[in-house]
Amino acid sequence: MPTLPEPLAAILEDPAAHIGGTDATLDLCLDRVLLNEILAARPKDTPVEELLLDPEAGNLVNLHLQVHAPVIGNVRRKISLKPGPAVSFPDQPWLRLNITSGFKMFDKPIIKMVQGQIAEKLPRGIEFTSDYLQLHVPALLTAAGYQQLVPLIKELRLTSEANRLVVRLRIVA
Repeated sequence: MPTLPEPLAAILEDPAAHIGGTDATLDLCLDRVLLNEILAARPKDTPVEELLLDPEAGNLVNLHLQVHAPVIGNVRRKISLKPGPAVSFPDQPWLRLNITSGFKMFDKPIIKMVQGQIAEKLPRGIEFTSDYLQLHVPALLTAAGYQQLVPLIKELRLTSEANRLVVRLRIVA
């Protein structure tokens, strides 16, 4: 787990003792620059050569993607995603982003044909098809070393504004 300042580590170790009774909703407005710095920190051994997010007004996020695909070579696409409904824990842990545009004529059949290979390359908790991108939030938090946050998050929702992704969190301790 990443090293946290002692007060934050204490809260995560025993949330009921330190912040019991908390019921807070928080909007985190993440700008495009920060989002892309986070994406740039991905593991170097992935076939993804370029990965950039460009949030737009109207709840639309553009994903600029370049991957090295076997047989095909380098593939570059701008895929538009529309965030789905809020995620509620533990009932619905999958954060879904529906793909609204960006694939060319043969992309979807190829993705369906190599779906198993795509799944093997993606980290646990990420599912990508020709129709959507899904993120299993508890699995991703656990893999990042923040499994203690999972029971505190009751709802998570993504929306977008021009150049900002807004993450709404409801935390209950």
